[in-house]
Amino acid sequence: MKKASKLTALALASLMILSGCGAKTGKDGKDSKDSGKKEESGFKPNPVVENEGTPIENGTIKIGIIAESPFKGVFHEAFANDNFDMTIMNWVGMGGFFDGDPDQKLGNTGLGKIEFKKEEKKAIITIHEKATWSDGVPVTAKDFLRYYLIIGHPDYEGVRFGTDYMNVVGMQEYHDGKSKEVSGVKILSDKSLEISFKEFDHSIYWGKGIPFNPVPDHVYKDIPVKEQATADATRKHPLSFGPYVIKEIVPGQQVIAEANPYYAFGKPKTPKMEIKAVPSAQVVAAAKSGEYDIIDTFGSDLYEKFAELKNGKIASNYYGGYGYISFKLGKWNKEKNEVVTDPNAKMADKNLRKAMAMAVDRDTVNKKLQNNLSIPLYQLIPPMFSTIYDNNFEGIKYDLEGAKKVLDEAGYKDTNGDGIREDKNGQPLKINFAAMQGGATQEPTVQFLIQQWKAIGLDVQLVTGRLIEFNSFYEKIEKDDPEIDAYMGGWSTGSNPDPTGFYGRHEVYNFQRFASPELDKLLANIVSLDNTDPNVRLQHYKDLSKYLVVDEAIVIPTFSHTTKSFVNNRVKKYDISLPKEGQAPFRNSDLELTKESPEVDK
Repeated sequence: MKKASKLTALALASLMILSGCGAKTGKDGKDSKDSGKKEESGFKPNPVVENEGTPIENGTIKIGIIAESPFKGVFHEAFANDNFDMTIMNWVGMGGFFDGDPDQKLGNTGLGKIEFKKEEKKAIITIHEKATWSDGVPVTAKDFLRYYLIIGHPDYEGVRFGTDYMNVVGMQEYHDGKSKEVSGVKILSDKSLEISFKEFDHSIYWGKGIPFNPVPDHVYKDIPVKEQATADATRKHPLSFGPYVIKEIVPGQQVIAEANPYYAFGKPKTPKMEIKAVPSAQVVAAAKSGEYDIIDTFGSDLYEKFAELKNGKIASNYYGGYGYISFKLGKWNKEKNEVVTDPNAKMADKNLRKAMAMAVDRDTVNKKLQNNLSIPLYQLIPPMFSTIYDNNFEGIKYDLEGAKKVLDEAGYKDTNGDGIREDKNGQPLKINFAAMQGGATQEPTVQFLIQQWKAIGLDVQLVTGRLIEFNSFYEKIEKDDPEIDAYMGGWSTGSNPDPTGFYGRHEVYNFQRFASPELDKLLANIVSLDNTDPNVRLQHYKDLSKYLVVDEAIVIPTFSHTTKSFVNNRVKKYDISLPKEGQAPFRNSDLELTKESPEVDK
């Protein structure tokens, strides 16, 4: 599961984790899929918006990204780790070197093509002959090699080095300081390189161990790895291989980008782009007044308000991501590069976790707070992945009385008659729950969950007493803040559904810090080559969801993400459909405007 260039990672939640909303990826064009429909959800995909009018030659397309906090401004593939920075990179074209195919695997219509040699355990990347950085320097194989040299370096403190890259020959030795090079990455020519893997597994077809985007070697080879995240090349003057390049940054608030004169696929149809962060409380009014051409992307709680506007339309589709609730069960061991599960953690009893899962009423949240537009999820696979999404998987259903029984039988009882259960030793049990700031429905959703848990006798209280600012929330989660026992987050899977990146024992993103030999085996099954049989592949994913969601209750999936964007009437076409076989997807460079300024809803 790609965490970076699938433009994933920590976020989505600031848009409202339980809203069923997502963000688009650049790697697969507009990563969506018109399948796995859940008619009862009320969600109906509409991936293409088209308007009449003759395109103007010059113009500035204005993009609004909903954000409750300022974006960090880390525009570097190896160090960016929240959705806002990644979405900005995506829009300007610093993400998405490869296109995807209809099965979400790496395709061959983008700036990079890839050839897999299963028997030899190798992959060969070929770079488009015209691929060029925005400073005029050609993109070469050294730029892909540089990515490996950065994330594998002993001084690297980002989150990209994990199971995916440990499978590349020589990567572990380089990371451990035993070698000065990555022996399994060889430059064949200026425009091609070969990657050798220890084991060739099924997820390599989706990009496991393969950088989704290059890093400009001629810039970063002279910057120490430990300084790259804060360097001017990252924060002020990032280079781009895509249609646009960042020219001006108002820290945390706005990015102004201009056409990259060296873009391999030709001049963008609209020469300039402005991207601004806009709070969810102001976004509908801003769209109504014509401040933006595209709002990317909003939650189900705002759907009706945007639908009422006459100056634009809504583009929507299914998306690979989901909201979830999970628990802190251990810590990250940086020296060993793995999670260490604590058998004595407060939430170590799976019966306690199961009871909390049984108290999560997705249907009420959906109907009362999400306009019935979200997709309740009970497994780890969103319905976008139709071949491995099991329509019959039940997971842990809502059952308050059943939850009470589970707690009774596990020994969590109210010993003093105050309505709140004590732990199995008769001591007070307080569960500290972390949730981040979000849209208008975030607070009532969190309070509803807390009330539901109180209804089964559990004292669940917010860490700090309130919702936590987005960046601070994930800093606490990643650093294993001892105050947090349970938390609510969100994952964007990108185009690779393999969840190893979120649940593997060598993954920093394994925030719940849970690992077991059985989980290791189940994750290994996910990437085994017997997955070429669709029935086997489906069963492997079902087994994993059963273990993590039902048997151990490590994760409580809540809602599958969908992507919904508001598109002003002056945008000629906006398309978030899945790319067709052998055809390039609709790109941001294809965006055209038909008027000098966005329409206003009068």
